Amino acid sequence: MMCIRDSKETVRYGDGKRSVILYTGGQTTRLAGLLVLRLTGRVTEGRGEGQSAQRTVTALPGQLPTECLSSGLRGSNGWAQVEIGP
Repeated sequence: MMCIRDSKETVRYGDGKRSVILYTGGQTTRLAGLLVLRLTGRVTEGRGEGQSAQRTVTALPGQLPTECLSSGLRGSNGWAQVEIGP
């Protein structure tokens, strides 16, 4: 498991509006060979301002996990989901 530092994300909607999310916590875990990253935070501007937000990224690593100790992981394939709600 690894802790995640603060980060911002801007979500842009089809109607031209946006939400700015500040993620203040998170963790990564390895589950059945998949890397799972879960970030938690709040919407600081725009649509949904003040509501909680969560981003989950699930990825199948392209390299062995031990490569992060030497050259670093260069990529992976997976999916991401952002949820904004009370």
